[in-house]
Amino acid sequence: MDKQKICSFYISEFHLLTILLPYINEKIIEKRKIAVILQKDISENVESYLKNVRNLNLNNEKIINIGWKKSNEKNIENLEGKDVVVIGNKEYIETVNEQIENIDVKEILNCYKVNEIERIDKILSNHQKVLNTEGTRESKNFSQNAQKRKTIKTQI
Repeated sequence: MDKQKICSFYISEFHLLTILLPYINEKIIEKRKIAVILQKDISENVESYLKNVRNLNLNNEKIINIGWKKSNEKNIENLEGKDVVVIGNKEYIETVNEQIENIDVKEILNCYKVNEIERIDKILSNHQKVLNTEGTRESKNFSQNAQKRKTIKTQI
């Protein structure tokens, strides 16, 4: 199965939602099916975020209805044809990715908390794209050398 793998890195749950919810809203507009696989319940944070951040023009009801509670085995069974978002620590994400490896999902977005990972470059090498607040980009554009070149060019 050749599925698109995207990764994202976040500092806090608020930061995660700032990155993730516009991406999910875009998928809703495209009429794509979305599933969120979570290591822990973040439903209250999602509702609070949608209530307090008003200038994003998101489809709040559909976003909330995706389901933001801690996932179980049943959540992993019904993923066929969906875009899947996985949120948890590195081990949890790897386990879920192994479980869904043979399921025909369209896209997998793995969301990593920055302070829980050691080597971002290893994660980048296993994903085609990176999602951040500006949208998705090719993961090769996020190498340390590419970042150094950009920094040097802006200082000249």
